[in-house]
Amino acid sequence: MQRPFFILSLLLISYSLFAQNKLPADTLVAQVSTQLNGSTRDLAILDIRMLSLKAHQSKPGFISEADELIIVKEGRLKVTSAGKTRVLGPGGVGLFSYGNKITLDNPGSAPADYFAFGFVSRRTGFPDSPQQTAPFLLDWTEMPMKTTDKGESRQIFNQPTHYFQKIDMHATTLNEGQVSHPPHMHRNEEIILIRSGDVQMYIGGQYHKAKAGDIVFLTSGTPHALENKTKGRCEYFALQWQP
Repeated sequence: MQRPFFILSLLLISYSLFAQNKLPADTLVAQVSTQLNGSTRDLAILDIRMLSLKAHQSKPGFISEADELIIVKEGRLKVTSAGKTRVLGPGGVGLFSYGNKITLDNPGSAPADYFAFGFVSRRTGFPDSPQQTAPFLLDWTEMPMKTTDKGESRQIFNQPTHYFQKIDMHATTLNEGQVSHPPHMHRNEEIILIRSGDVQMYIGGQYHKAKAGDIVFLTSGTPHALENKTKGRCEYFALQWQP
């Protein structure tokens, strides 16, 4: 039986999360900086990396072998794919389908740190060519923002990719002391990436601390909620997919 979640702190060298297609048996607060990979109920491959480009450094163009998501943590990242080029700052997002060529450059004088997620669904019968909706490039400053009674909400994308019927991501800003919502569950697996602040995650009847840079993976049907324990606002990304 799979553990209903894991929490990653992306700080140290490397840590293997998966064994025989199962999540860890116990609560996990893993610290990594290179690569984590394995599989889940809906994903044949889940690959999570924390990467960095030095000032003015470039990463040679590569062809994505999975649907790929990039989220900038610090610095500026120049992203080129399918004839589109954008410079993304902290919180900027890039979504790419299988087969897209991606080139990354750091145009700044400080390091550019970013999260890279690779996803391959377990679903069979994939299209022969990448969907036309990707690549998707959007800076944090350009994301449409709605004020809510608890803070702010940003719907980032909700679209098909090569391996998924739909992949959805939004960002939430919570005011001090606010809770995202009452504990709830859903069929879809979910990834939460804490962008800023210190939070308390309610997961399956227990509470767990998470901070800026931490990633929380929630398996299907796991009751969960998030409370802002920061002296001020917190921000986090939420990502779900439909195989």
